[in-house]
Amino acid sequence: MRPAKVFSYRRTAQLVMLAVVVVIGVQFTLWLGPQLAGRWPQVGRPAGVEGFLPIDGMMALRHFLDTGVVDPIHPAALAIFLGICLMSVVVAKSFCSHLCPVGLFSEFLGRTGFRVTGKRLTPPKWIDIPLRSLKYLVLGFFVWAVWFSLSPRGIDAFLHSPYAKLVDVKMWLFFAHPSRLTIAVLGALVVASVFVRDFWCRYLCPYGALLGMLGRLAPFKVTRDPDVCTDCRACTNVCPARLEVHRMTRVASFECTSCQDCVMACPVDGCLAVRSPFARSSKRWLRPIVATGLALGMYLAVLGLFRLTGHWSTAIPAAEYHRRLPEVTSPLYTHVGGVAMAEGSGAPTSRAAVPHASPPGESSSHPLQ
Repeated sequence: MRPAKVFSYRRTAQLVMLAVVVVIGVQFTLWLGPQLAGRWPQVGRPAGVEGFLPIDGMMALRHFLDTGVVDPIHPAALAIFLGICLMSVVVAKSFCSHLCPVGLFSEFLGRTGFRVTGKRLTPPKWIDIPLRSLKYLVLGFFVWAVWFSLSPRGIDAFLHSPYAKLVDVKMWLFFAHPSRLTIAVLGALVVASVFVRDFWCRYLCPYGALLGMLGRLAPFKVTRDPDVCTDCRACTNVCPARLEVHRMTRVASFECTSCQDCVMACPVDGCLAVRSPFARSSKRWLRPIVATGLALGMYLAVLGLFRLTGHWSTAIPAAEYHRRLPEVTSPLYTHVGGVAMAEGSGAPTSRAAVPHASPPGESSSHPLQ
């Protein structure tokens, strides 16, 4: 299976998103670093960092459906989560191949591995199918934890807990100071992705599992016109999801990411395209840029709506962040401790022992929210 020619607009979207992620990461680091040392930062906290909190976004969705209220702590997490889901339920699983930076990195590793070795491992079905089930098991755990194990009151308590308020910082610390086990696991995933295309995405990513399920509902999927197909199998040979596209009329698979590699590889004009079920022969849906533009438009529309309605930046004041961050390693900000020790309940915390500076015009006795 040779790597296909990449649709240039899809690659451009991936690279732009990667650049945005890098900028967000740098700004978040510049905002966080001084505060961990007890100093005031010179830059603001980028709300986009909440895109790396998909579980928080799922919990915020449950909270919104229960109460009709957007979580004020990490509103951008909900916006990005909904945007990703919407674009993937319109153009099947399109986030994975158009915007996901992990997907881009995985794709790069797979293509690099093929160029270096001239081949790519394809696990047999008796291994491949059980491995693919792993991501659904992980997704099932999170769905159970968010939608079934917690009551609406429990969701609200978690979203406003000390741990949840600094969960983005905890994530940064996890990757900034990785343990040996973390390095070993990441290294193993990189090596596996070189030899097995999209190893993480195919076997382990719960986000991909969710989007694959939503993608089954999508009206726009890769569609093959059997009347003009020559059965050359070029589409099947380049499909990163290892689907037998040449046998399908509509590629309705959990694994298809609408990457359109098959569309680019097809030698017959109009044979393959991302189409609605009612427009198999409509020429206006034959161009790959239409599907890419539609998917990206859905994502940006959701983010724009949240920004216009004032649900983008966190409601946590700068002074509260400045007080909390120097003690982020205390038990109050662990997953168990931060949820159990609800503020105002008289539970012991380490705040009293930590002096905090206040910005000009504010008292150090400013109440915690």
